[in-house]
Amino acid sequence: MKRAFLYYSTLLFVLYVFSFTVLYVSRPAQFGWTFLLFLAFGLASEAMGFWINTNVKSQVRITGGMLINVLAAVVLEDASAMLIASASVIFAGLFLVKSKRLTSYLFNVSQIGLSTFVALVTYETLKTENLITNMWLVLLAGLVYMLLNSVQFTFGMYFSGNVSIMASLKLVARGPLLSASLMLPLVAVSYLLYELVGISAIPLVFAILTAIQIGNMFRNEYEQSKLDKLKLMAKSLEMRDSYTSGHSERAAELAYRIAKALGLSEKLCERIKMACTLHDVGKIGIPDYILGKPEKLSDSEFEIIKTHPTKSEQLLKSVRGMREEAKWVRHHHERWDGLGYPDGLSGEQIPLPSRIIAIADIYEALTSDRPYRRAYSREEAIEMIREMSGTVLDPRVVDAFLKVIGANHSENGKAKERD
Repeated sequence: MKRAFLYYSTLLFVLYVFSFTVLYVSRPAQFGWTFLLFLAFGLASEAMGFWINTNVKSQVRITGGMLINVLAAVVLEDASAMLIASASVIFAGLFLVKSKRLTSYLFNVSQIGLSTFVALVTYETLKTENLITNMWLVLLAGLVYMLLNSVQFTFGMYFSGNVSIMASLKLVARGPLLSASLMLPLVAVSYLLYELVGISAIPLVFAILTAIQIGNMFRNEYEQSKLDKLKLMAKSLEMRDSYTSGHSERAAELAYRIAKALGLSEKLCERIKMACTLHDVGKIGIPDYILGKPEKLSDSEFEIIKTHPTKSEQLLKSVRGMREEAKWVRHHHERWDGLGYPDGLSGEQIPLPSRIIAIADIYEALTSDRPYRRAYSREEAIEMIREMSGTVLDPRVVDAFLKVIGANHSENGKAKERD
C-alpha cells in the first residue's frame, strides 16, 4: 500500500502543478503586504495545530488552516493563495510534525493546494457585485474546499495502508470534517469583516481563530486525560493484586492478534486492543476481599463481581469517542449459548469485539495464578477453550484463537466456564 500512496501522492502533485500553472498564467502571484500578512497568519495557524485523540495508532492533526486558505483565496484571487497554503503545510511538516517522508510532503502540499485552487475558482466564477451574495459564495467556496480536502485525505489514509475506506471516512468525519464544518460560518463572517473594515480585519479574525483553537485544544486534552486516568485505574487495579499483574496487557495483545486473524481492519483491531486493556477497569469498585478471596464466592459476592462489566461500561462512556468500546466491554462476559451476563445475549447478538475480548480474557485467566488455584498449563488451557466452543465461546473466534496460538485444531467438545 506504500507504493499505492506514492502513486496517489504523485498524481495529486501533478494536478497541483498543472492547476498552479494555469492559475499563474491568468492571475500571477502578487507579493505585497496582504500576501505577507496572510502568509504569517497561515504559518501561525499551523503552529497552533494539535493532534486529536482517535484511540488508535492513526492520528489526525487539527489546524485553522482552512479559514486562512479560503480567505486568502477569495481576497487575493491569484496564485499566491496556493503558495500560502503550500508554504504553511511545508512549515508544519519541517518544524512541527518533523516528517522525513517525501510522500507526506507531496500529499499534503498537493491536497491543500488543490483545495485552495478549487475554492478560488468557485468563488471567482460565481462572484457578483452584491456583498451579501458574495458572502454566501464564500461560504460555498469554503464548503467545496472542505469536501475536496476531506475526500483527498480519506483516500490518502486508505492508500497509506493504515485503515479501510470506511474507517478512514469515519475518522475524517470525526476530526477534520467536523472541525472544518464548525469553521465555515467564521469564514463567511471573516469575509464580511474584510469587505467592511479592510485588511485590519485579518488580525481580528486570527484572534478569534486563536481562541477557538485554544478551546478545542483544551477540550481534546481533557478527553485524553480521562482516557489516561482509566488506563491508570486499570493499572492500579492490577497492582492491588499480584495474581492479575499484567493480565489486561497480555489479554489485549492476544485480542489484537485474534482480531487480525479474523481479517478485521487495522483500526478495528487497535480499538479492540484498547477496549481489552480497559475491560476490567470497573473492578476498581469491587472490594479487595472479594477480588482476592481464596475460596469459592458466595452468591451475593458473585452478584457483586457480575457488576464489573457495567461499571467498566459507565467509565468508558465518559470518554468522548469510546461509546462503542464501552458496549464491547459491557458484553465481554456474555456466552454464546445465552447463559452469560449482564444481558444474557447469545450468538451473533453479542458484538464480535466482545466475543474476541472474552476468549483473550479467559485464556489469560486460565494461564495465570489465581488466589483459588494455580495456573493451568498452555495445553490444558487450550483444551478447555476447545471444550467451551459452541457453549461459552463463538466457534469461529475459537478457530482464530487456535490459529494464533499455534495449536492443532481438534474436535470441539463442551465444558463450563470458570469465572
